[in-house]
Parts: sequence; C-alpha cells; structure tokens
Amino acid sequence: MDLLLRKSDERIPTSTLPAAQLDGPSASLYVYHGSSQNNSTSHFEASNLGAAAHDFLLDCVEATSISAATGEYLAAVKFILPEVDGHTIRADFLEHRLNGCELVTKAKGFLSPLQAVKSAISSHAGPRSFVTLVSSAIGGILLSSALDNPPEEMLHMLDMELDNRISFPWVLPGPIPRKRLAWVEGRKDIEVSKRMYEAAWALGITLVVIDNPGHWLEDDKGPYAYLREAFIPASIAVDEGFVERIVEAVRNYDKPIEAIMTVSDARVMGVAKACEMLGFPTSPSDSYDLAGDKYKTRMMELNNDQAFRVFSVTELQNRLNSNGHPPLSYPLIVKPCMGWGSECVSKVSNETELFKAVEKASTRHATSPQRRTDVLIEPYIDGPEVDANFVLLNNELVFYEIADDFPSRGDAPNANSDDHFQETANLFPAGLPQNEIIAIRDSIHKSILRQGFSTGTFHCEARLQYSSMHYATENCHFDLYPKRGEIPTREVSVYLLEINARPAGYLESVAVHLTYGVDYFAQQLLFAIGDETRFRALANPFLRGPQYTLVLMLIPEEHPGIMKSEDPGAELLERCPELRAQVPDYKTVMKRGDRLAGPTASELSYLAYFSVISRKGRKDCLELAEKIRREFRYELE
Repeated sequence: MDLLLRKSDERIPTSTLPAAQLDGPSASLYVYHGSSQNNSTSHFEASNLGAAAHDFLLDCVEATSISAATGEYLAAVKFILPEVDGHTIRADFLEHRLNGCELVTKAKGFLSPLQAVKSAISSHAGPRSFVTLVSSAIGGILLSSALDNPPEEMLHMLDMELDNRISFPWVLPGPIPRKRLAWVEGRKDIEVSKRMYEAAWALGITLVVIDNPGHWLEDDKGPYAYLREAFIPASIAVDEGFVERIVEAVRNYDKPIEAIMTVSDARVMGVAKACEMLGFPTSPSDSYDLAGDKYKTRMMELNNDQAFRVFSVTELQNRLNSNGHPPLSYPLIVKPCMGWGSECVSKVSNETELFKAVEKASTRHATSPQRRTDVLIEPYIDGPEVDANFVLLNNELVFYEIADDFPSRGDAPNANSDDHFQETANLFPAGLPQNEIIAIRDSIHKSILRQGFSTGTFHCEARLQYSSMHYATENCHFDLYPKRGEIPTREVSVYLLEINARPAGYLESVAVHLTYGVDYFAQQLLFAIGDETRFRALANPFLRGPQYTLVLMLIPEEHPGIMKSEDPGAELLERCPELRAQVPDYKTVMKRGDRLAGPTASELSYLAYFSVISRKGRKDCLELAEKIRREFRYELE
C-alpha cells in the first residue's frame, strides 16, 4: 500500500495524528493507488495504529524534507502487506533485502521472530480501512528524497524493485517452531560476528555459546549478553577430548538443545562427530575429514597425478634420491595438509626453495593439539584464481556465486618461497566468460558431492588452466583481460584448491549478502536445525542478479611493529568523505597499540578490509578500491 505525506497549512486535530510530535508544519496523509481518481485523504486515530507502524510514520515525517521540486510532498511511503495468513521466514528480511536499494531511504520491519501475520486485501484501502491495513503491514519503506522523480513514479519504480528483491516465499502457512542451537567458538569480537548473531535472532533460533572461559560473551551482564541465552565455559581446544566436552556441555544444559554449529575450520569435523553422537542434523564427519585435508581432497580429484605428500624434510630428501618417482617440474606449491588463511603456502622454483618451504610447512602444526606435519606438494597453476561459494540442498545446487580472486604476492613471476598467498582483493561478480563460469560451477559441484556432502554452504577455491583470460595492465588499469592473439589449444580445466564445508569468511559472506541478498550464515543455521523449507526460500538471490559490482579489498601488513595510528580505516573515510557512500562495510583490524607480525609471519593478518561498491561497473569499482588503497595511511612505532 502506497502513501504520500503532504504538507498541510492546517493543524490536524489532536484526535488524529498528534501534531505535537511533528516539527514544523503538520502533515496530511494521502493514500495513493496509482491514479488521482483513487487517492484520498486519511486522518486516523493514532491509538488505533500499531506502535511500530505509528513510530515509523512519525520517523518518516521527521526525517524527510519538503521536495525541492514542488514544495509540496514531504515523503512517499510504501507499506508491505501479506497476501496470506502465516508466519514470516525471517523477521528482518525486508531490511536485508532492501539494503543498498537506491530508491530507499529507510526500510523497517514491524515483526518479531516467528510472528504470525494476517492477510490484508489492499483493494479495500480507503479512509475507513486505512488503520486496519497499516496495522496488518509487516514493514514500511520510506522512499529516497534525493532523486528528482515524482513520488508517483518513484512508487512505481519501487514496485519493480520489490519484484526483484522479495519475490520469494517469505510467508509459510504453518507455525515455525523455535529451536535452540549450541554455537561452538563464538568468534574473536562483535565486529566479525554481529551478522551471525543477528541472523539467529531473526530466524527465531536461541543460541547457547560454548567457548573458552574469559570469552567476551561469557559475562551475563556484558554489553552483548543479549545475543545469547547462555554461555557455557569449556575448553574448545581441538584435542582428543574435544568431542566429548561438546557432547557433555549439550547434555548437561538445563534446557533441550537441538543442534550444534561452528564456522571454525579446526572444529567442523569434531562438531559433526558430536552431532552424530547426539542425533542432530549434520553432514557426515568423514566428509569433513576429507574436506579438511588438502592432500585427501587432491587425491579425490581427477587431475591428481603430479601431487604428493611428505611428512618431513628427510622424507622429501629420500623421495628425491629415489628412482621410483618422476623428476619434479617447477614451479610447485607447498602447503600444510591442514591449514587455513593461506598460512605457510609457498611457490617454489628450485630445490633449495622446496626444502625451505617444506621445513616451514611441516612445522606449522607440529606442536598443535593435532600434531600434524604432513605437507602437500602440487603443481603451481598459472591461471586466474576464483572463490566459489555454493549452497546445496539434498544434492541440488540452489545458489552459487563466483568471485575473481586477484593475484597475491606469491603469484608474481619473481616470487620466492617467502612470498605469501594472502588474498588481496575479491571482485563480485567474476569477470570470466560464461563458459568458464559454468565449468567452475559444474566441476566444483561434482567435487563437493564426491566428498559425501549433500546439504550446506561451501566456500571453495580453485584455479583455471587454459583460461582465455589473464591478469594484465592495460592503459594503467590492472584487471582480467582476454589473452591477445592466443588461440586456446585445450579446453579450460578447473583445478580445485580446497573445499571448506562452512560459510565463506565473515567479510566475504557479508559482501555476498550485500551483493546478492543471500546470507550464508542464515543458510548454515537453518541447515544445522534441519529446516529445509526456509533454507530453500532464503537461498533465492535477487532476480536480476547482483545489485552492483563489489570489490572486497584487503590491506596487508607490510612491516612488523606496533600500530601508532588510532584507527586508520575510520581516519581514511573521515578524510575522504566522498568515498563513504561507496563503502557499505569495512573494518580496521589493527588499531592503536596492536602488534603487527609482518608479511613473513606464519600466521598472516591484515590491517583493514573495505567492501567497495560501484553501480557504474567493474572498472569504476576497481578505481575506487585503488584510491582507498592509496589513501590508507598509518604510522608504526
């Protein structure tokens, strides 16, 4: 239902919308139905209107100025009305699906989690039914006053945008039961977990957090205690007793827990074992074991003949001295078989670098609870790298997206074993041709199924052999370009690097949510509680594809030291306010007083990240990101 708030020269009677709550002129409300013949003035009793809708209307009047074009309209507002009785699948779906819409100044849902809604018949709208209709609304939208289009045209444009963004089943006919879920490993801080907890709240999932004593969510009176029902202090070290401690914590809790979840790479297999012991929904723990081992993953692929594993420098030396193996063909990649965050991944070009890299990789987890020393050695694939994220339901691919993973220091032609493979930038959507996108989709989908998974979210990384594209600089602009003058001699091939059987990392998951409207954390929560209906519904992206081009840009550590600058990320956006609207999400990781380990550390970190958007296209987005990279300034002690 559409509504125009219009300037009025007369005060509205106190029995209607309270004039005392408005600054400046009072307002008349015009219900708009698409033609002047059907428009009507509506005065209503504020006490009869739902509190959320009433407060939203007042906010709209207070937040919107008179249109500079006509001097007449204060605001155009749309209320979203359900057509059927039922329960909404996610309380905040309207705000999330309209995030980033240029037509919208504010979107506000009026629902609490798992709330029942009643259908409203918009054809009965008019002076007598206005209150009833607005009281049935699940949310309201205030249109932007920054655009010059007439309000009637804006409302029509918004209708088309709503078709794009919320044309999926967001009302279910029956009640949705509340579930309680144990979340293992509550993340480092609120800045890299907020959207996870928001998703749980909006889905009506009660959280019990299990983590080490002293965690920031432990204090029942702490600032974020409201995010969880309870905190269970327990060691989450991945040792021999990890699974038993999780099972014991769940069984001893004073209320029934029906699911367990984690997004920690080191803990997904143990949590799966705990779910199996308790009869909770999960993928097979054996599948997590395969996915968490880079050597086992490589051996399940068809193109595995040049890869091998060693457990020590001595074993490598013995292999090289043996006549039973073919000679090595450089360059090679060396990495721990168990690892994350590109730690201890090296490209080597000769035997000296090979031994140095194996020594580093084999000792990375030698003293960890897992005591792993195994190292994977495989060919270096000189082709574009991609991040490929998948959502599967009973083997069916219900959503996927592919992003370009820009080259790292280790990709440089003159790189040595000290140059790392920490990510520099991911760009959504990928710039590869459609046939190569399809090849990636189909190949990795088969790989996920081959490991025994059927449902869940999966963050995968791969490289393309024999791609028609390569990274190059043309006209001072670094990006993917077609290979000039080269005729492909072989069909493009997908070389899988890894499968992570959990959502993409926090910053990438947020970037996907902003770009496509799909929340990987919500998907994984619904998988954990076994809710396939909502899992399928919320896997629907925007009908017209990504709403803009987005570059997820990381600022790496270049030198060791102590951060002297207070907050370089915030300082940059304050110094360059014209960039703020292009950055919907960012975080300064290293602030004043934090110690930087530098680029040669075994555990890599970065200074900050920025999600940078453009509606003009890929080139403009990369130029904006490069400007942010140039403007990022900091001092070290």
